[in-house]
Amino acid sequence: YKRQVLTERGAIVTNDYGQTNVAGVWAAGDVNGRSMLAHTAYREGEAAINNMLGKKDRVNYDAIPSVIYTNPEVAAVGETEESAKAKGLDVISKTVTLKLSGRYVAENEGGDGIIKILIDKKYRNVIGVHMIGNYSSEIIYGAGILIETEMPVNDVKKLVFPHPSVCEAIREGIFEFE
Repeated sequence: YKRQVLTERGAIVTNDYGQTNVAGVWAAGDVNGRSMLAHTAYREGEAAINNMLGKKDRVNYDAIPSVIYTNPEVAAVGETEESAKAKGLDVISKTVTLKLSGRYVAENEGGDGIIKILIDKKYRNVIGVHMIGNYSSEIIYGAGILIETEMPVNDVKKLVFPHPSVCEAIREGIFEFE
């Protein structure tokens, strides 16, 4: 008796550990259709190997950033207001300008980038960050860490961001959630 690996819409179905429905068969990368990004595939491969070796490891897909390399750049990680609502999460969102960063203003004359930050109203932790503006691709990973660690807003406020840097606009945006 041979079991067939389950697929849906042409993708191999896996759980967050990389396992398929067939014991001993794992799948990582574009074949599972979960997140078609190279950095996701790399992480999925790590998790699958760790689990094969008995080291429990899972991929948190909510903390995987995506970037559109345009000018200005666009980057996102975590929930949107729509996806949070679909999951039954009660969120608060704030949109702030990247002009909170003196460096951004100095290096982007006339630029008006933005950051949208979503927090879970009940747990008061960051669940989504979306950015438009130069440096977004270099900053979004930090927002992914906030989501991965479920860091409460009050703890984010205690972090020290380098100055002058564009990323400090995230910290300044967090202070909007008083």
